[in-house]
Amino acid sequence: MIDGRERKVTFDYYVHYVGHQRRNDRWCHEDEIMIDDEEIKKQFHEIERRERELKELEEFMPNNEHLGLTEKQIHEFEEATKVKTVEYIEFGKHRVESWYFSPFPREYHCATLHICEFCLNFFVNKAELVRHSERCMVRCPPGDEIYRDDAVSMFEVDAKNQQAYCENLCLISKLFLDHKTLHYDIDPFYFYVLCEHDSMGYHMVGYFSREKGNMDNNLSCILVLPFVQRKGYGKFIVEFSYELSLKEGRHGSPEKPLSDLGHRLYVSWWTQRVLSVLLDFPDKTLSITDLSQITAIDPVDIQYVLENFKILRYSGGQFFLFTEKEFLESIRKSQGMPGRPVIRDNIHWIPHREVQQIAGGAGGKLGQRGNQ
Repeated sequence: MIDGRERKVTFDYYVHYVGHQRRNDRWCHEDEIMIDDEEIKKQFHEIERRERELKELEEFMPNNEHLGLTEKQIHEFEEATKVKTVEYIEFGKHRVESWYFSPFPREYHCATLHICEFCLNFFVNKAELVRHSERCMVRCPPGDEIYRDDAVSMFEVDAKNQQAYCENLCLISKLFLDHKTLHYDIDPFYFYVLCEHDSMGYHMVGYFSREKGNMDNNLSCILVLPFVQRKGYGKFIVEFSYELSLKEGRHGSPEKPLSDLGHRLYVSWWTQRVLSVLLDFPDKTLSITDLSQITAIDPVDIQYVLENFKILRYSGGQFFLFTEKEFLESIRKSQGMPGRPVIRDNIHWIPHREVQQIAGGAGGKLGQRGNQ
């Protein structure tokens, strides 16, 4: 041997950030990791601030993401899903870092998974996707187009008839949703797939699912892909689910528990929708039942909004709604920008089964007052 040299062994580390959701977990090379005691102390203050904000939100609208699970089940789930099996996906022209574990078959555990944005088939190698794209004739979801405006369309897909597409959709969505159930039967669900449309076809940007025949819940799962967030699609999807409930003549609510992001989305949309009705009818006497019939929001969810923003008040032996305009406007503005609006006349959909209108509510009329 003339010469030799040592090769340095390097490591990648899977990092979880204390006080943050698991969607922020990622693989880091050892060169990216710096142990700094002072910086750690500073970050603990930020962690405490985030925890206070989350606690305040939980007090406003209680939401237990572990609802219905035992401590053992929670531990088993977290152990089984601790490490992401796909780091990135390439979806159309977008490259996106995954947030969570998804139960893709082991042969698809890789750094980057390449996905056909039209049929949702996925490939480990980019060359495989390129070959697939040359012969793939699919340009829209395999269902009925039930809504279209100048930029987006909504398709209704029956999972019983389109199992492969819906299973792939669930696997992809699991990369961005921290479901507590890894495997479930998709046949009892309709999937409503939101797409942006252009001359090339219909590009999936999100979806929601709905259980067939469920009289209480109008939404089971909701996803907006990360690369189109902040475009108002989350609130658009929520509003669309309630528009379908209105066509069925009943109120509805999302399945619980909600994710932290879903929780915030719904609180914001409920608040904006209820306050819009109150502002539109300043001189009309409305009950919680009336608000539910106008919006299709479950009376329990309406009551949460009214109570926690101090709109529902008690005086002189009776409850009333405090509807002073500036007060309501300030609350509505605090809930962020409105979503992309759903054009009701553009929905072409008939309920799959006759649903009797469900009357809900909190009893008698609630008087409205502008001042107290």
